[in-house]
Amino acid sequence: MATEDAARAMNLFYEELNALYSDIAKRSGLSGSAFDILYALHEEDGRRMVDLCRASFMSKQTLASSVRRLEEQGLVRTEARSRRFVRVFLTDQGRAQVEAAIVPIARAETRALERLSPAEQRAIPELIAHYLEALRAEFGQL
Repeated sequence: MATEDAARAMNLFYEELNALYSDIAKRSGLSGSAFDILYALHEEDGRRMVDLCRASFMSKQTLASSVRRLEEQGLVRTEARSRRFVRVFLTDQGRAQVEAAIVPIARAETRALERLSPAEQRAIPELIAHYLEALRAEFGQL
């Protein structure tokens, strides 16, 4: 029963987290994909497209069209060394958008974590890493 409860809790966590971020993206005036890209660039500007795919959980095609829209809006620019090596950078307008929409969210995330005890904060990355390791092993056997 404990395992089933934990599985339900993980699924609920994932669903509610997605809903929270979808809602906050809309309230910030951003699509979900634009939010994910700008958030990732806030963490590390000049990311490669392949890294943005991983960070945003988007397919290459979805990411490419989303980046193209952000370019048209003047929020990002791309720099290609080759077809396989494209980096995405925030423009000045993009940095202003990140400051207005993404930074407050990142600060809210930090404040939410600060509500947890230091022991709880330390446990989160350890539990997530252990769970992901176990899940990879299980999925590898499918």
